[in-house]
Amino acid sequence: GIRVPDNNICRAIVKELGNPIVSTSIRDEDEVIEYTTDPELIQEKWDNLVDIVIDGGYGDNIPSTVIDLTTDQPEVVREGKGSIEIM
Repeated sequence: GIRVPDNNICRAIVKELGNPIVSTSIRDEDEVIEYTTDPELIQEKWDNLVDIVIDGGYGDNIPSTVIDLTTDQPEVVREGKGSIEIM
């Protein structure tokens, strides 16, 4: 699958590299929040496991829209952030 983020930092990195990057959301064990979006907490927890953490400010906790394009007919797997109007 591919992810097309609405984030200027991610798009600038991809443009500069000239190819896509691999990334993931950071699932949180906390029962209150589903994903960690605080850059300082991410740095604290993952600093020894990643090459770099870029502080672009707080993110949001709205899951992305997922569309299955593996068949002739696109199928919405999960509707979240991101318009499905083009379907």
